[in-house]
Amino acid sequence: MDAADKETLGKLIRKNKRLARDLTRIETVFNAILSAIVVADSNGEIQFANNFAESILGLNGGRPSIFKLLPGMDEAVAAVSRDDSVVMREFKITYPEPRVLSAQIIPFNFGSSSDTYAVILNDVTQDRRSTEERIESEKIASVLNLASGVAHELGNPLNSINIHLQLVKRRLMKFSDKIDADVLASISDSVEICSSEVLRLNGIIENFLKALRPMRPNMAECDPIKPLAETLKILNEEFVNLNISVDVDSESPLPSVCADEGLLKQLYFNILKNAMESMEQGGKVAIRAFSDDDFVKLSFSDSGCGISEEDLSRIFEPYFTTKPDGHGLGMMIINAIVRAHGGNIDIESKRGFGTVVTVSIPRNERRVKLLS
Repeated sequence: MDAADKETLGKLIRKNKRLARDLTRIETVFNAILSAIVVADSNGEIQFANNFAESILGLNGGRPSIFKLLPGMDEAVAAVSRDDSVVMREFKITYPEPRVLSAQIIPFNFGSSSDTYAVILNDVTQDRRSTEERIESEKIASVLNLASGVAHELGNPLNSINIHLQLVKRRLMKFSDKIDADVLASISDSVEICSSEVLRLNGIIENFLKALRPMRPNMAECDPIKPLAETLKILNEEFVNLNISVDVDSESPLPSVCADEGLLKQLYFNILKNAMESMEQGGKVAIRAFSDDDFVKLSFSDSGCGISEEDLSRIFEPYFTTKPDGHGLGMMIINAIVRAHGGNIDIESKRGFGTVVTVSIPRNERRVKLLS
């Protein structure tokens, strides 16, 4: 090898080293980006994936088809091929955990014989959840304001009716010697029934307004089992009459929570009432109390009729009910109580197989998690 060849070889080696350093820098940059970047061909075979893509797609070093990872991706790629332009899509995935991903699919030639696509994915799960929660809160607030106004408007004429019924009773007493005793008794009974019904409607409206007002829990450290025991004692006779057995299994000792005991009783009462109404022919309610590092959880399981998948998706909507005489506010109030305590509620149900309602209330003192 002469001097010229050696010089050329030296230049190639130095250039190769520079390219290797540049490639390492590029890979470092790609892996530092908090967006998933995937390069795949028209058959869905992944040629490159940065670290963030490995994480959110659960690749674990493997290279499955991107069409299997992102359902509907094949249609998006077809649209890119057809229009030769950037396509925006959203994908919902369940593995390795449920996420909503916003995607840009960009066509380019990656030096291969087949078409190649860069897919840039951003995790918008939290943004979507926050938007949905805001819309739901605004919808509930508007319905509650409307319902509160209607309830107030109903209260005024009911009070007027009650006043006039009292006047009718007094006038009847004045003319008692001029009216046949049986007729007077009949009229008096009718007036009493009307008065009683007016009082009942007033009571319903008052309770309704209490349920609709923004909740301001009187928070204090408490044992979450105490209000549960009191609620079960109140409902015990109804459970016996309906032939419903109740089994309680509680972790011991159960951590305390910071909560409003009165609201917790209302929460448990409503959940148990729903369970009772779902078991017309008797059955069983199983209550399990346990905790994790952040929450105390109470799970209420019943052997009732269950809820269909379609109805389950609407369970917290205002005025949605499956009961002939239901008002459609019970589950919304349950959800409001849980949210007022900074907790969450999960419902699992299947038609004909009963329902499980799990309520999570933050622990008064959260346990510190140790990193392994």
